[in-house]
Amino acid sequence: MANKRTHCLGISFGHGDSSAALVVDGLLVAAAEEERFSRVKHDARFPSQAIAYCLKHAGLVGRDIGVVAIARDPRKHWWRKVRTVLSHPQLLERISTKLPTISLSNELRALGIDRARHYRLEHHLAHLMSTRYLSSDDSTAFLSIDGLGDFVSTAMGKLDGPGIEIVDRIFFPHSLGFFYTALTHYLGFPHFGDEFKVMGLSALGKNTYSHAMKELIREKPGFGFELNLEAFPLLKNGIPFSVEQGQPKLSPFFSTGFLTQVIGLPPRKPLDPLTDGHRNLASSVQIRFEEIANQLLGRLHEKVTTNAVALSGGCAHNSVWVGKILRRTPFKKVFVAPAAHDGGLAVGAAIAASKVEVMPESHWALLGPDVEEAQSPAPSGLDRKEYASEPALIQWIVEQLVQEKIGGFMVGRMELGPRALGSRSILADPRRLAMKQRLNQRVKHRETFRPFAASVLAEHQSLWFKDSFDSPAMEAVFETEDLIRERIPAVVHADYSCRIQTVKKETQPFFWALIEAFRKKTGVPLLLNTSFNDNEPIVCTTEDAISCFQKTDLDFLVVGRTTYLKTANQTVKAG
Repeated sequence: MANKRTHCLGISFGHGDSSAALVVDGLLVAAAEEERFSRVKHDARFPSQAIAYCLKHAGLVGRDIGVVAIARDPRKHWWRKVRTVLSHPQLLERISTKLPTISLSNELRALGIDRARHYRLEHHLAHLMSTRYLSSDDSTAFLSIDGLGDFVSTAMGKLDGPGIEIVDRIFFPHSLGFFYTALTHYLGFPHFGDEFKVMGLSALGKNTYSHAMKELIREKPGFGFELNLEAFPLLKNGIPFSVEQGQPKLSPFFSTGFLTQVIGLPPRKPLDPLTDGHRNLASSVQIRFEEIANQLLGRLHEKVTTNAVALSGGCAHNSVWVGKILRRTPFKKVFVAPAAHDGGLAVGAAIAASKVEVMPESHWALLGPDVEEAQSPAPSGLDRKEYASEPALIQWIVEQLVQEKIGGFMVGRMELGPRALGSRSILADPRRLAMKQRLNQRVKHRETFRPFAASVLAEHQSLWFKDSFDSPAMEAVFETEDLIRERIPAVVHADYSCRIQTVKKETQPFFWALIEAFRKKTGVPLLLNTSFNDNEPIVCTTEDAISCFQKTDLDFLVVGRTTYLKTANQTVKAG
């Protein structure tokens, strides 16, 4: 057994997407979000089940952990917080009482972790550290942008030995993440994490609200920007954040009257139909976000002159922006944390606490339970078949896909982060336009305007997508090449773009072999890929996978080397 001091457990909790990660002897061996086990989306509670998984996967018990790294440090920027409250005493009255009360010592003791040293680090430093070893460049620049953490919304950093030095910050109340979230609510998408919907909707509109957006968030000289605090009265009303039964909730925090006057469009109610005005507003929000984010990248490049940038924070999941960075900023290489949102904080905390160079066992995102670790008894009523050889299984899958069948896949280790990467995915043939509608309406049960991503063989990516770069965790959107977009209509969005995952043989051998077999059969080196879920967290266990399979219009299910089909008397209520 290695010295337990090298066993570093990172944890994050209390603000959405609670998670745990484990580094052992310089290897990132396991990481997962609590929501996958609890089945509560964006679960903010203490990540007991995620911690238990990490320990079990590594063959450890609680007393083997030498350091527990917590991705939060309330002591940071204390005097700035005090000055803000003294200047705006009404903030004290607005502090939410719905936040969970969590005793860190008690929770850790319950898991047998009672001898570990506690190591706290600032929220954004944990974000930055989650990208520390994605790039091998000696002079990588780092940028974290999100809503808020430890009173900071944005941080830039540079390398400092095995760590990162934060060289500049943007503080509360100014937040690019808050700008995007507030307008997401204004557009009638009220749930935690709905920003993806605005990003998808933006491709259907025009930038007709450019002037209004510049009134709402303004550039500042140097590294910074300012929110219009009449539009977003955060210093008067605080942040209306709460956690209810584990689920985080962020209520609207904009001034309805002010925004309606500036924009000229009233807020949309969630069930109202989408109009051209809403589509145009989404486009304008996205474009203004990109303008501010690219300005920050420009300032970062001035301070840390390098070709490579590593991105983290929830805003780094804005894949439309990420895909344009090489064309619109001085950077030539882009790396994005697979779990750039708060679900990745545990990874950054564990890496920081280890104080050595850290690498993953295989793929930076494939850190969750393997199929064998997530097995549960299969119910009767399904036609089940086991395949002794991988090539035979792949051949069967390809035959199903080319017959326009849709499959759920639980293969290998579960992904960390919001993107399914072939391990907990729904896969389909991208050549059929009708596939998009069927998936949205009868499988995913979501808005019809939302696009689907593609998993593409690394060797063929540049021939199919313009100005594209490696995107191993599906973190960038690129324009499709003119001559091929009609061949893959199910994954081409309204603006001819597609979010892609770069699939490499060395890190995902089974998934690579499956797409390669599909390419040999069809001439198309990619598959439509969406997360294996239906308005719930991505499936984790066999039980989750079979439940989702049975209640949706999926045609087949693959669990490891076992396939499942529905029997003739089974019906699915889809709609």
